[in-house]
Amino acid sequence: MINGHGDDAFRYGGKIKMDFSTNVYGRADLSGLKAHLMEHFDVVAHYPEPEPRALEEQLAAKLGIQKNAVMVTSGANEAIYLIAQLYRGWASVIPEPTYSEYMDACKAHGHVISHDSNDDLEVLPDDRIYWLCNPNNPTGNVMLKALLVHIVRKHPRYLYVIDQSYADYTLSAMIKPAEVSDCYNLMLIHSLSKKYCIPGLRLGYITASPIIIDRLRQIRQPWAVNALAIEAGKYLIENDPQMIPDLTEYLTEARRLHKKLAETEGLMVMDSATNFMLVHIDEGDTKEMKEWLIERYGILIRDASNFRGLDNHCFRVTAQTPEENDALVDAVVEYRKWRLNNKV
Repeated sequence: MINGHGDDAFRYGGKIKMDFSTNVYGRADLSGLKAHLMEHFDVVAHYPEPEPRALEEQLAAKLGIQKNAVMVTSGANEAIYLIAQLYRGWASVIPEPTYSEYMDACKAHGHVISHDSNDDLEVLPDDRIYWLCNPNNPTGNVMLKALLVHIVRKHPRYLYVIDQSYADYTLSAMIKPAEVSDCYNLMLIHSLSKKYCIPGLRLGYITASPIIIDRLRQIRQPWAVNALAIEAGKYLIENDPQMIPDLTEYLTEARRLHKKLAETEGLMVMDSATNFMLVHIDEGDTKEMKEWLIERYGILIRDASNFRGLDNHCFRVTAQTPEENDALVDAVVEYRKWRLNNKV
């Protein structure tokens, strides 16, 4: 696991006033969940199920799939590492830039890694996995659902892992597990942590053919998902609270932030269909800029220079309130002026 993921406000001793670094919506009303967990807090005094089968059955019923076609994990990250472990030594194609844990997990389990150049594709073995983040982190772009399904069905000899962790942060159509239950070469990764804005509880799940799910179960550690997370998952699946009050309104504000940044001298912004976006600044260094913004404004951004394929001019931000978004743009403008005035 690399250092420098987003949401690292814990490093800065209470200096952060505005956090643009995490892609998870930060103003969710968690009061119902908190009350439920307080009523059921005694679950922490007992071991959870070695495997969270009750929660999996609840999820399967909600998704309209077989109960043995879903496996709950300790966040999407456990899902990523389990898949890499199951297919140890395979070839993995990971288009960049994307979430760094795919490559880290594949490296840890001896995969031959390609980043989608034509030459590599011609020489890679047929034991091959394609890792696709959709919506993609850090860019926010979304691949067409119909295109993804077509690719998976057209190439049954290859395995596809499609990470839909940010499915609830876009209005674009996503693949539903019930629609692809006959695709035996597809694994979908989902994140309850992001859907319900509870990243600290670490809840994700994989949907795939029962054969793949059974093989994944055989290599996972028991009690990987803690009792409080399981209890939270049961409550959330049953009640399905709307944590982002109005996604359309939120994404409209994200597009306004995108436009303001794109119109700012020295900045280029990648197209995004989500609440977050990747920005390139022509002057300075994003590691330096991150520290500069914290010290002067209490603003935290995601330095994106440690994404493979990106450099020290790239950063990622997530839309917040209109007032905070305006403050971010003003602060970035001030940083660029400061950097131009302090060139060596």
